[in-house]
Amino acid sequence: GRWAMKKQLNLSIPAELARSEAIQGAQPDRFAPLRAVAQKLSRRGVAAAKAELANQALVTLAELLYELDEDGRPANVDPDGRILVPLPWGRLGHKVWGLRRTEANALRWLMLQRNAVQNEPLWVYDAAGRTWLLNLAYTRRGAMTYLRTLPVTLAEWRQAWDVTRSQWSRQHLSGE
Repeated sequence: GRWAMKKQLNLSIPAELARSEAIQGAQPDRFAPLRAVAQKLSRRGVAAAKAELANQALVTLAELLYELDEDGRPANVDPDGRILVPLPWGRLGHKVWGLRRTEANALRWLMLQRNAVQNEPLWVYDAAGRTWLLNLAYTRRGAMTYLRTLPVTLAEWRQAWDVTRSQWSRQHLSGE
């Protein structure tokens, strides 16, 4: 009995050392709430992956919008630039694109922010018509260059995520 217990103790020590090293290596903020620290530790890389997912959706959307019919006219965009396919950030389109509603909300906020501050955004929001337009000044090549040089960054995604999650929280989690 005593030998078995000693053997079990010896086997568990390396596991405990590994756990303590992992905890030491984490180095959370000294006064941060434990829950926030735990979420940060376990969610590392998630925001970057979501930003990359958003970028992939935008590239795929651009490819789709520049597809031509047999007669050489755009298949998915009206002559005035109005987009005819569901958008990744749309209230209903996010499902088609494999995005969660929360991801679509963050992407929508981000696209509206870009629309407000960029001189020549690739996608333009027409508030009066409540519709999105493809900026017809861009060619297919220009659109791809735009997406390569102005991808959704981690900082942008985090800001969009924080703002939209806070809005959702205020609407759904407050006691009002």
